[in-house]
Amino acid sequence: MKPEEIVKFLQGLGMSEYEAKTYAALSMSDSMKAGELSKKSGVPQSKIYWVLEDLIEKQLVEVSEGKPKEYRVVPADIGLKRMIEEKERSILSVKSGLKEVSNYLKPAKESETSTGIWTVRGRKWVEFFNKASEMIGKSRKYVYGVTRDFSRSAKLSQVIDSASKRGVKIKVLGMQEIDEENYLKAKWFVEHGTELKIIEANLHPRIVIVDGKEVLLRLDHDQSKKEDFPFSSVWSEDPGLVRVFDTYVKNVWDSAKSIDMRALERKMVG
Repeated sequence: MKPEEIVKFLQGLGMSEYEAKTYAALSMSDSMKAGELSKKSGVPQSKIYWVLEDLIEKQLVEVSEGKPKEYRVVPADIGLKRMIEEKERSILSVKSGLKEVSNYLKPAKESETSTGIWTVRGRKWVEFFNKASEMIGKSRKYVYGVTRDFSRSAKLSQVIDSASKRGVKIKVLGMQEIDEENYLKAKWFVEHGTELKIIEANLHPRIVIVDGKEVLLRLDHDQSKKEDFPFSSVWSEDPGLVRVFDTYVKNVWDSAKSIDMRALERKMVG
């Protein structure tokens, strides 16, 4: 298989172009330093460290703690298998919900009215991320998002990057101060054309607003937990409901605190 075919295959699994090029180049060697990997992969030196951090976070790449650091891929039968299993679970989730969804897609009788509201309950973050990705993929003017720790899926990363490149204004509100735990996640958004601000709020729904036409909410049943908790997702394009949240999020954005990423970077390095 040619290198470009490998990169295309990896992108099909959900990697970004830079992630796929980095992973493919690194898989050709036992280990590499970041500078050498930048040259081999064609990924700019200014981007290679962030790409590697993303791959490490996805448990696809390991790093040695020596100086300088060296990187190597997690064996494909472990790392890539995990990505494939995630895609399979996503497909199974869609199939299992098909019957229920199809009931709402049938032509309505004259006496029936459509509420324009979609809901789902569960513990799978991918369902919320996939719905957000679908919305952002159709965006034309702006996107507002409210998040706790700047988490994202591979699919969501791709559509945010694509939307930013076509001129969509993306603004993300974090609900806690940026620290060592979430700094790299927040930095990714900035590197991909997103404007960030902070509001300190312990209890707040996750919100996605697109073009003032759609709203997506994630309501956590136990907001004290960060993992394995049930939540409900609600989506609507009802004009009245969307207008309420669109106005609310814009007002919160105007009063939120701006982030000085340069100062944060100096703090993290120092």
